[in-house]
Amino acid sequence: MKTGIRKRERIVAFLSLLFGIVWDFWKEARLTRRGGSRYARVRMSERHRRRASKFREAALKMGGVLIKLGQFLSTRADLMPEEYIEELAKLQDEVPPVSYEEIKQVVEEEFGKPIEEVYAYFDPTPTAAASLAQVHSAVLPTGEKVAVKIQRPGIEELINIDLAIFSYIMEGMHHFTKMGNQMDIPGLVEEFARTLGEELDFYREGYNAERFRKNFEGNPIIYIPKIYWDYTRDRVLTLESVDGIKISDYGALEQAGISRTEVAYEVVQSYLQQVLEDGFFHADPHPGNLFVVAGPEITFVDFGMVGEITPEMKTSLKEAALAVARKDINALMSSLLDLGFIRKGANLDSIRNAINWMFDVYAGLTSHKITFETLDQIQEDIRTIVYEQPLTIPAHFGFLGRAVGILLGLTTGLDPNFDFIGAAKPYLQKMMGLEVEDWYKMVTEEAKTLGKILLNLPKQFSDVLAQAQKGELRVHVNSRAIVEAIDRSGKRNITGFAILSSTFVLAGVVLYINSFLNEAYAALGAGLLIFVLGFWRQR
Repeated sequence: MKTGIRKRERIVAFLSLLFGIVWDFWKEARLTRRGGSRYARVRMSERHRRRASKFREAALKMGGVLIKLGQFLSTRADLMPEEYIEELAKLQDEVPPVSYEEIKQVVEEEFGKPIEEVYAYFDPTPTAAASLAQVHSAVLPTGEKVAVKIQRPGIEELINIDLAIFSYIMEGMHHFTKMGNQMDIPGLVEEFARTLGEELDFYREGYNAERFRKNFEGNPIIYIPKIYWDYTRDRVLTLESVDGIKISDYGALEQAGISRTEVAYEVVQSYLQQVLEDGFFHADPHPGNLFVVAGPEITFVDFGMVGEITPEMKTSLKEAALAVARKDINALMSSLLDLGFIRKGANLDSIRNAINWMFDVYAGLTSHKITFETLDQIQEDIRTIVYEQPLTIPAHFGFLGRAVGILLGLTTGLDPNFDFIGAAKPYLQKMMGLEVEDWYKMVTEEAKTLGKILLNLPKQFSDVLAQAQKGELRVHVNSRAIVEAIDRSGKRNITGFAILSSTFVLAGVVLYINSFLNEAYAALGAGLLIFVLGFWRQR
């Protein structure tokens, strides 16, 4: 009977909260039609903040899916106003623990025997309690100290109730409001359900931990706990117990003689490796998941929330970074499309104008001028653009944004004067392809490709002439635009041709050095020919 009442109360509270949010969004849409988006945002700002605060309070009180939903929405700047992002970002996954008797029952159900036969010692007092699980200290029969993560009893039933309500409301918004045309609501629901399911999959979390452990193998700074698979089940995860100081306990760090600046630097380096090299990162680096001992040695725990970046995504990210560096809006738009940031049917001109505005505002910004205040302002501007424009944030990039936001707060707390840009510079240079070794390899590969193209030119010219004689030639390249571009770059003198000629000569030299003689001669010959043609055109 009590369970039924609890369910009904939960459903009423959940519906009231979500319908309140939908009502506010509807009002904002009406105000937007009346006075524009800026007018609507100003009028609705305080109302959004109050509603977001109520959401956070209800999540902490009700637990379950609401805490995870709040954390999920705090990563979706494309869906939620900045007031929600700021308020829900404060939502920590810490709730009152369930009783030892309930936890004991879960363990015994999973192992099929008394808890005393599973562990030599099991501490009835939890060391941490979250919305989906809680952690207890224990000792294995073999003597190893371990941390045991146990799912909260009844959590799956609670999640099914909350997800059903959330899905029902979002389906209504998809079919009966204009929001269905502006965003992929079914995709959003599916994405949230998937991330929630992954956090409940303890075997997957164990494999995540082992992957991190392998990625940081041999690294004396970063430590990942070992997983004890013989003591792991669907609802119980047993891993190596770790000692250390909570990374946000600044007094204890100083008392232990640990440099807070060095800790901040090493955490940043670890994330640069995770994102730019491994393509696999810890998506929830809040202070409760990082511990420090002298050295420093930093231990990560809790691997339920992770993000992956595929090689294709890394390539597109690199191209986007290069486009930003060159202020090439078209190239940046292309990269955003490849990465899935631009919604189908979006007004590309509107997005292009917003990006152009960002380029103009931050045109004079250099690494020496960047401060945490500047980064906060940029982050706020990006949030505004993403929310107001037809942009969307793919799931893993939402996790990455959340991780970076937490990381910025973490490093600022450790050292208010920490040089985040300076610490990241070597990895950023690597991503931008500015390292000498990568540059040399890139030039060599491009030169080889160019040489092969040049060797095929005689046959291609012959084919073109044959087509022209038969009247079958169709030209799809705007050759006039190419000539005009060279003219503009050379300001109607030999400079443009000289630049093009030098490029072929450089390729020829690189090929010659690497013993690609035929390709080298072809490239050098092409360079000389272009220079002569340029000189003749100038005369």
